[in-house]
Amino acid sequence: MTLTSFTMEHPYLDAFVFLLIFVLVLITFAVANILLATGILEQVAIVDLILAIVGLFLVKRLGWWEKAGYNTGIRLSYVPLFILPCAVALTSLAEGIRVTAALEIFTFAVLTIVIALAEETFFRGLIFTALLPAGTFRAVIISSFLFAALHLLNISGGTWDLFYTVTDTIAAFGLGITYAAIRLRTGSIWPLVGIHALFDFTLILSLGGINVSAQSLQVLLTSVVIGIVFILYGLFLLRAKGTEPLR
Repeated sequence: MTLTSFTMEHPYLDAFVFLLIFVLVLITFAVANILLATGILEQVAIVDLILAIVGLFLVKRLGWWEKAGYNTGIRLSYVPLFILPCAVALTSLAEGIRVTAALEIFTFAVLTIVIALAEETFFRGLIFTALLPAGTFRAVIISSFLFAALHLLNISGGTWDLFYTVTDTIAAFGLGITYAAIRLRTGSIWPLVGIHALFDFTLILSLGGINVSAQSLQVLLTSVVIGIVFILYGLFLLRAKGTEPLR
């Protein structure tokens, strides 16, 4: 059985396989980085770069460049769809930034693009596309749930505060629905990479780095509200698109 035929017949199994590949690569190289005693920033950069390469390799082997939205550009008519996500992403800077050195800002900009490319390639490129034969709405919900669940791993090693991790996971679920809806509306994965990178970049600038300590109740509630807003926005975009009901 070829890789292409495998990914045409079993959407749930295919999505699980792609998720498993993502997790195995993540764990394998994260452990390797720990053993090599690399810094947390280097660990994230290396792991996500490898994930991006592996994901793009799978897209190429499957012949999914067009199917997964890599061959579709960004039209001017799509821009209104991006206004709300970009505006919300920029609100992270409302109370100022903690990263001011030009080299650090550039480093985080590159890092967040790599992270966004890796995660969008797997979750809206491979997993979402694999799930589409099971129904559009199911593909949106399941891929978003898996994307959100991935964020729970941020608590490992004490990198993120427990409560912030939970609320960020709720936000990630909402964002996942919006990302999938935009993917359907535009047929392109590139807007998602840009919006995703912007969210991560502004968050890092406001927090001062990729480690997240305990946050105030206001910050935690804001994450939950963001999740709810993007669940509603994503569902609105899906309804406007005319997706079939959950079966």
